[in-house]
Amino acid sequence: MNALAAPSRTCRHAPSVRRSQHAVSSRHLVKKQRGPVPPHGVHFNDQFMAVLQQSLEREEQRIADKIGLPGLYLHEAVEEEGVEGTGTLIWTAGVRLSQHLVKNRANELKGARVLDLGTGTGIVGIAAAALGAHVMLTDTRDILPQVYENVQHNAQLIESSGGSATVAELDWNDPDDEVLDQDYDWVFGSDVTYTEETLQPLAKLLRQMVLTNEQAVVKLAHMHRNKELDKAMREVFHGQYKCVGVGV
Repeated sequence: MNALAAPSRTCRHAPSVRRSQHAVSSRHLVKKQRGPVPPHGVHFNDQFMAVLQQSLEREEQRIADKIGLPGLYLHEAVEEEGVEGTGTLIWTAGVRLSQHLVKNRANELKGARVLDLGTGTGIVGIAAAALGAHVMLTDTRDILPQVYENVQHNAQLIESSGGSATVAELDWNDPDDEVLDQDYDWVFGSDVTYTEETLQPLAKLLRQMVLTNEQAVVKLAHMHRNKELDKAMREVFHGQYKCVGVGV
């Protein structure tokens, strides 16, 4: 679903690739061989792991080509210990929103200031940065190491376009003013809510962003999974936005 848009405005430029003081250092990443973790006592031979590695690399290339950003690299933290949840994987909504940005919003994003909510792998925020935007990629603390790793892997792609990427923690229930008290032209989110419990904090946060950034464009990509969640989403967002002139 997309919020109604307003024209973007000129933004100040940011450094090329940096991270917020709220980001978690990449040294906390658990480095392992990519692929599934075998059951205790079971060992995959080197040939199997090499074939699996090639398969994963082909899938990464396929996603980059599908989005339309050759050279894009996105690591999914499927095998790291201590990293759980939906934010570690690439989802269809993120791919679709990234495709939309590349095909339809590339010129508008050049030099724009972007807030990416629930960034996960960073797919949407990094795509925007690779189009020349200055992006603040946010998520919960446990997801940030993966985000920062993917930003680093795509640093050259981002810098070559004149864009930038900053990684920061953002708790929707207790949002950091340092993150919110900035000018944004766009606010993005893809598949950022799977339960009704997260709807109110998200809607409240977006309402605050709209009120303080009147020219901002909010775009959310949501995969319809069940009627109850979709109904609750429409009701909650309508209740939050009906007084600020935003359609849902």
